[in-house]
Amino acid sequence: MPAVKLIIYFLLAILIGSFAVQNMTSVEINYYDFHLNLHTQELPLVTVVMIPLGLGLLGAWFMWLTSWLKMRMVIRRQNKTISAMEEELDKLKNTRQLPELPAQVESSTDS
Repeated sequence: MPAVKLIIYFLLAILIGSFAVQNMTSVEINYYDFHLNLHTQELPLVTVVMIPLGLGLLGAWFMWLTSWLKMRMVIRRQNKTISAMEEELDKLKNTRQLPELPAQVESSTDS
């Protein structure tokens, strides 16, 4: 499986490189600074396309990371609860003080 990933990464690198070579023409970018002064700069088209793409991927990764960390915290809390309940069950089994379980009541449904 690592060989397949390596081949896929290699093909993606070739595609990105090909895209960069084909789009080296300069484009004019207008932007405002912090004092609201308009500035103009010429950048290669590939840079103009790749920077927002990279920022979007970084933002998506950060959102995934926060949700993953929250999930790990919930799992850790649940594992602690399960361990505490298992310890309590072991104590009850060892002291033979198992609580009476309610009898299962048969329910009849009228059709």
